Amino acid sequence: MSQEAIEQLISLVFPALPQTLYQDLQRRIQDYFSAGDIQDISQLPVKPQDFIRMMLFSPFTAEHITANPLILDRLGKSGDIDTSYDPGAFKNKLAAFICDSHDNAGLKARMLEFKVYEIIRIAWRDLTGAAPLSETMADLSDLARACISCGFEQLYPGLTQKWGTPRDKDGHTQNIVVLGMGKLGAGELNFSSDIDLIFVYPNSGQTDGDRSISNDEFFTKLCREFIKLFSMDNGIHFYRVDTRLRPFGDSGPLVMDAEAFEHYYQSQGREWERYAMIKASPVAGDIAAGHTIIQTLKPFIFRRYLDYGSFDSFRDMKQRITFQVKNARLKHNIKIGSGGIREIEFFGQLFQLIRGGVEPALQARPILPVLDTLVEKKLIDKKVCDELKQAYHFLRLVENRLQAYQDRQTHDIPDNPVQRQILALSMGYVDEDAFYAELSRIQGVVHKHFSRLLVQADDEDKDNSGQELKQIWDSITDPQFQGEDLSISGYQDTGSVVRLLKALAAHPHTRQLSQTGRNKLSQLLPRLIKKVGEHPDAEEVMAKLIDLVTTIERRTCYLSLLIENKGALDTLIVLARKSPWIISFLSQHPVLLDELIYPETLYSPPKRDMLEREMESLMARVPQDDPEYLLEALNIFRQINTLRVAAADVSGNFALMKVSDHLTWIAETILNQVVASSWQIVTEKYGYPKGMEGKGVEGCGFIAIAYGKVGGLEMGYKSDLDMVFIFDAEPGITSGSERSVDITRFYSNLGQRIIHALTMHTSAGTLYGADMRLRPGGDSGTIITHIQTYEDYLEKQAWTFEHQALIRARPVAGDPALFKRFDTIRKKILTRKRDDAILKKEVGQMREKMRVQRLKYEPGVFNLKQSRGGIVDIEFLVQYLVLRHACDYPDVVEWTDNVRLLQALSVDGLISGEESSILQNAYVAMRRAMHRLTLQERSATVDEYLFSEQAAKVAQIYDAAFMS
Repeated sequence: MSQEAIEQLISLVFPALPQTLYQDLQRRIQDYFSAGDIQDISQLPVKPQDFIRMMLFSPFTAEHITANPLILDRLGKSGDIDTSYDPGAFKNKLAAFICDSHDNAGLKARMLEFKVYEIIRIAWRDLTGAAPLSETMADLSDLARACISCGFEQLYPGLTQKWGTPRDKDGHTQNIVVLGMGKLGAGELNFSSDIDLIFVYPNSGQTDGDRSISNDEFFTKLCREFIKLFSMDNGIHFYRVDTRLRPFGDSGPLVMDAEAFEHYYQSQGREWERYAMIKASPVAGDIAAGHTIIQTLKPFIFRRYLDYGSFDSFRDMKQRITFQVKNARLKHNIKIGSGGIREIEFFGQLFQLIRGGVEPALQARPILPVLDTLVEKKLIDKKVCDELKQAYHFLRLVENRLQAYQDRQTHDIPDNPVQRQILALSMGYVDEDAFYAELSRIQGVVHKHFSRLLVQADDEDKDNSGQELKQIWDSITDPQFQGEDLSISGYQDTGSVVRLLKALAAHPHTRQLSQTGRNKLSQLLPRLIKKVGEHPDAEEVMAKLIDLVTTIERRTCYLSLLIENKGALDTLIVLARKSPWIISFLSQHPVLLDELIYPETLYSPPKRDMLEREMESLMARVPQDDPEYLLEALNIFRQINTLRVAAADVSGNFALMKVSDHLTWIAETILNQVVASSWQIVTEKYGYPKGMEGKGVEGCGFIAIAYGKVGGLEMGYKSDLDMVFIFDAEPGITSGSERSVDITRFYSNLGQRIIHALTMHTSAGTLYGADMRLRPGGDSGTIITHIQTYEDYLEKQAWTFEHQALIRARPVAGDPALFKRFDTIRKKILTRKRDDAILKKEVGQMREKMRVQRLKYEPGVFNLKQSRGGIVDIEFLVQYLVLRHACDYPDVVEWTDNVRLLQALSVDGLISGEESSILQNAYVAMRRAMHRLTLQERSATVDEYLFSEQAAKVAQIYDAAFMS
């Protein structure tokens, strides 16, 4: 091809190429044309513009296609250069390329030839813009996986011929498990990366050959052969294999059995090894066994609680990174230099280690989905995420350009002016200065976000007052310390604070703390004392918070959470001032402390639909074969959402009816899940009733009827669940299991499991108390009742008080078809005609009997529930009026809550509008007062004068109804 034609081609792609670059590019093109005997541009097997770019951007590619023009010819004519490979394509292509007839030397040569061809294809698609970064990283990773897999598959048979097949004690064949670490494990490999590998095999045992050796010896030999296969040959690395991340590093065995491997991490694993294992993934050998091994390590990598206790270790990691980037040699390093790729990865992986155990979405290996999840979970701002993702994309492209240039493992921006110009051009920048300015800006953004991680909370701790408070705590156990005479800002009674601190120091929990725990406590207390002192009721709040500290201090991760999160400590103090009950609740369930970090969710309880979605998401993360874990998860679900309701309640922005609604929705959501899980367990064990084979809860022939506070949508913070269980199924036995049982026993077992799940004490607490006394026959009745028996009982045997209770009953979980049947029965019973004199007498006598049993008279004190004119008087009055008039006004039984029942009675003219208003206002006001008293951990009594006027009006209406 003529010199003029080449010059025209170059000018077409690079119109203003500097002379030095122009001459280098011209020479490379001419060399290729000569080697390939190309006379005209039309003979190129690829697009001419792409060819020109590649010859400038990648001397590595130019060198290889010039030395062997058939490479480019094959790439072009096969269509590979224009094709995105499907998953598994590399492995299939490599297997076809090498066949099975090569010795190790021949195998290595063929694999190396294959790798060069595919690396050039990947580089070509990357540098010409045909492939996005995600495809480039995936292709590089899949290529490496294919080579690793092929290597072991080719070497394994040779060793089995010599030593026999490795087997475990049960005779099962054993294969190697190859774990890819770092970028390989995450599918983010770059062009000239090392491959970090860890070798494991499933079980110990012996080979079955004539020259039998242990599985350990066999796999050690196999791994050594593999490393030799991948080692440098004639100055060329196939892949650089790094195995130093294995247990005990270079001094450890090259390969371990799974049991020893897991034991190492569970007993000796360090924080940096957790960090390293985040991206671990099986890449070759027994993939299924590899996934099992990774799964067993999940509790080590991702703690089941929020891991704030490791903050100091993470801070040490960060400080080491910060120290390294100060090295002048790393000034231009885009991977481990300031603002480099490593800082972005550390940013995401820090959150993964802290929160990955409770947010499974954060267990993803690639960094970009992790950053998206952090935004979704409201852990970082979207702007931060977008900036880090943009930076990662940019820096990884730069990394690829640097390494595709000469297929060298480099991350340094070159000093050579020619190479600097080529790098800028390969990134799409004609203006070299503009590229380096953008690179500098992006690195600055990354380093800014990295620097804000794990910043020590509160420089204010270093002021004089903070130091003095620390000295008080450090001296508190000194017998000669006389702290009562000191002055502590914000506290009127300094002596009370000193006594609290002395009691804390003498507490067994404190005395048993490790040195790390003592250091954490010493950090937290001065901050706590100082911040509480900024509020008017400091002594009272401090006493409550010291009780909390006593409860949580043995788990130093909770101390770390309050130290590391200034906002969490502030929120805790606010809640302590408004509600001692919330602090007691946190003391019982310290896992909830994490909620204090996020005020946007803490003070905004989710509605029913959101609760159901949260439950669905939670269940997707709970193993189906772990009922204990299920109950722990449900307890935490209840506690988190109850805390949110309480926080919103004490904030003053949440009406009483909303509080009750939310607490009721929480209970219903949990009960529905308990019923569904119990149904699954019982059907797996005993099979299905006739006609229900394979059905879920929607066709289970069972419902849970809620009475009382749940049925009436009036749940409080301490309410139990009043329930009745009903079933409807044909008589006989279950089918589909070897353990078939009678239908009644089947549903009894279902009911017992539900009650057991609700009331069982777990390490995370207890869900609810379950009260079944309203079932037919009361305490002596069966736990489950057939719906026809239930109807007959209500019609012929039930007492008046049971009909009163039925007013507030509604189905909340189970088979929707039975919901309708129950509603029909309820309406039928409630609307039947009754003798008013008998009804009035029975309801009135029951009320007075209850008052005598439950009301302890105290002068000047009003019991919100039991005193005359109180809550229970209103409830009995409503129930009497409904039972008396429902036969003529059946619409009044549509509701189960007292407020809407009172509204319905008024609409039908059964009480006056004024009476309805008086009763509603009194009922709501008294219930609101009870909620407040609960949150203050006080009994349901107040000074009589507070409700004297309302109670008198209620009593007047009550007396008029029952004494007329």
